Amino acid sequence: MKNTLICFILTGIIYSFSSCEKLKIGGDFLTNPPDATTVNKDTVFSDIKYAERFLWDAYVTLPWGITGNIFGNNYLEMMTDLVSTSYSKTNACYSGTYSSTSENSPDGGKYYYYGSGWSGIRKCLIFIANIGRVPNTDKAYKRQLIAEAWAIIATHYSIMYRHYGGLTWINQDLPVTTIGQFPRLTSLATMDSIVALCDRAVPDLPWVIADQVNWSGRFTKAGIMGIKARTLLFGASPLFNSATPYREGEAATQKLTWHGSYNANLWVKARDAAKALIAKVESEGAYAINTSTGNSRLDFRNAYITRGYGETLISTRRDYQYPGSDYSYVLWFQGKSTWNQEYVDMFPMASGQEITDAVSGYDPTNPYINRDPRLYETVLTNGDTFRGRIAELWIGGRERLNSSDWPTGTGYGPRKFYLDDTNLQGQVEQWPLLRLAEIYLSYAEAENEVNNGPDAEAYRCVNKIRNRVGLSNLPSGLSKENFRAAVLKERACEFGLEEVRWFDIVRWKRDDIFKKPFHGMDITKNFTTGKLTYTLFPLWARYWQSNWDTKWYLSAFPLKEIQKGYGLVQNPGWEN
Repeated sequence: MKNTLICFILTGIIYSFSSCEKLKIGGDFLTNPPDATTVNKDTVFSDIKYAERFLWDAYVTLPWGITGNIFGNNYLEMMTDLVSTSYSKTNACYSGTYSSTSENSPDGGKYYYYGSGWSGIRKCLIFIANIGRVPNTDKAYKRQLIAEAWAIIATHYSIMYRHYGGLTWINQDLPVTTIGQFPRLTSLATMDSIVALCDRAVPDLPWVIADQVNWSGRFTKAGIMGIKARTLLFGASPLFNSATPYREGEAATQKLTWHGSYNANLWVKARDAAKALIAKVESEGAYAINTSTGNSRLDFRNAYITRGYGETLISTRRDYQYPGSDYSYVLWFQGKSTWNQEYVDMFPMASGQEITDAVSGYDPTNPYINRDPRLYETVLTNGDTFRGRIAELWIGGRERLNSSDWPTGTGYGPRKFYLDDTNLQGQVEQWPLLRLAEIYLSYAEAENEVNNGPDAEAYRCVNKIRNRVGLSNLPSGLSKENFRAAVLKERACEFGLEEVRWFDIVRWKRDDIFKKPFHGMDITKNFTTGKLTYTLFPLWARYWQSNWDTKWYLSAFPLKEIQKGYGLVQNPGWEN
């Protein structure tokens, strides 16, 4: 946004009315405070520049996945098979102590958007209710700003939908104290309501932001069409779209956490939403799976980190890195989390063949040679280039001085977003809340379900993502189940640290993944011969590996909200 957030930079943006501490937006109605010198609603909506800044403040509530905020400075990926963390081996996830009480604290639970989600929604509703009062402003521009506000609301609801299922639905500016008086909608009604908001926003949004330098990050038609497709895919998946609920309970009885039956047409809706966006992209341009550099590693990196590259549909940014620091403010994993061997093994060879294929050329004594370029751009592996030299992840090497060093304690280090840790110092780092690649893969997945197996277009969409990094096409003739597995693996390789994997394994109810043990790789070096030896070692156990409970599929509502007595129904399994 303007001047790079308005670039979503929390530090360094001082509103002319001294930020939101003086602007009463968190309690009751935005009313005139008794101090006449304090900025109030009349002031904010007396001038378009002030009103815009109010909307930019709502943009800031969108998630920015660079820093970890769940279970005490951790990341959603660390609950999956991709990542393990040593930040606290007894954190509420790994120890199984997570409960509705955990959600009482903004940094103690798993849903770290809870407060900012409702705050963002309410700010947008205030904006929508009052923007008409702003004088001397083009009506078409006002409609665009209103559409942006609806898009922010839809995005927050979409995020919460994947965490909770059916939601309390607020569509007008109300005192915060009255929000709880509204019941949760069913999971199906919530999905339909989000879709309706997306459709409402589309007509008045631009297709693309022409001035990327100043205004990238604002909503476009492409971005909100993508949120619609993502929401419908989640709603069509077996977690909600099933003949039986994933777990019995009052929330299930009221159809808050499942749709009440299986409806095959939901897959059609998910497919058609993705198809509509793909068709518009391929006919109108401005977005693409970009291969312009001719370097597959760089093309992939640009896809997730470079503003205006043509693949990010929704971009969020907030903070500068601190210049000159060895570990920047946005250091991934904060030195305490890194990749599992199980994730590294998902990446195929550069040819596209799986490493388990006998003719792939995979060599377990030299395992990081000729692999999918996304591996090197996501995971720091031994022998890759790093800070202008060769990375040393063998025990005693510069990246892993001893076996317990972090963030390389599993034998791998952070690369994605972090890069060489100095590349982006002093710059604003974007986080892609949604990328075009996800839409192509979502289409392929949904079409596979609709068609009871992949057709040519489903293959084309997956292969478009694979070919971008030089991989060969998927093998033809895959069964419905094998194609589905291939798409989910492709999504894992493509979207590490983009908060896609958790929701993929949850919506497909993959309890087998939750029960798996995970491993790291110890690399030792013979200093006489220079030979490296690779030895798997087990990582610490997670509680649910031997005590799995389906309640983990959705988040718990904070206990303090349940105890307010306004009738909020807790999700199944978190009642006590």
